[in-house]
Amino acid sequence: MKKLLLATTAFVMLAGASANAADMAVRPAYAPPPAYSWTGLYWGVNIGYSWGKAKYDAAITGAGAVSLSEDIDGVIGGGQSGYNYQFGAWVWGFETDLQASGQKGGSTFVGILPATTLTTDNKLEWFGTARSRLGFLWTPNVLVYGTAGAAYGQVKDNATSTTAGVGSVVATFKDVKAGFAVGGGVEGALGNGWSAKVEYLYIDLGKTERTVGTPVVGAFASETFQTTDNIVRVGLNYKWGTF
Repeated sequence: MKKLLLATTAFVMLAGASANAADMAVRPAYAPPPAYSWTGLYWGVNIGYSWGKAKYDAAITGAGAVSLSEDIDGVIGGGQSGYNYQFGAWVWGFETDLQASGQKGGSTFVGILPATTLTTDNKLEWFGTARSRLGFLWTPNVLVYGTAGAAYGQVKDNATSTTAGVGSVVATFKDVKAGFAVGGGVEGALGNGWSAKVEYLYIDLGKTERTVGTPVVGAFASETFQTTDNIVRVGLNYKWGTF
């Protein structure tokens, strides 16, 4: 009887151990989530602030020269789109953006000519860039990058020269100017194709030179305008997929 009981107990224990071993064999191993891929097309929106400068230089016949540097600060906002390609821990891409701008400023200069006042008004009405980006993955989800390329924008400059008892002459310049943009930023992946970034850009839209008349007979002003920008903005991107 004791031998039968011992044999039965041993059989039950062996059967249970075999069942547990079989269960462990078919149980799937834990698989970590796939690493985020930066490769793909994306689009997004941004908002920020720009600290700009409008530099005005004029050489006036018989009166010497004047140089003014005016702040043209304001809120900016717009959209961007681009493409990224990830190779190892590096990401290369191209991005273009278009911005609405509330930047404007002006100043008044007295005494350029006898009894003459010069008033300037400057605006950057909109601008855009087309840039390459090259970055390094600080972590799989954090990209630190530099960027450089072309910049363009609509600049509007007014210069009004008023001489007491003579009258005023208004010189207006409004045109799309082109230059360059350079900067950098940090972008973090949020998941499900979304990412957020903080970016700095320096923009130089080049110089414009021209000659205009003044209220004083025989006096002309050779003018030079130049617009530059220091931009800080935040953006939100959505990646369409991996291509």
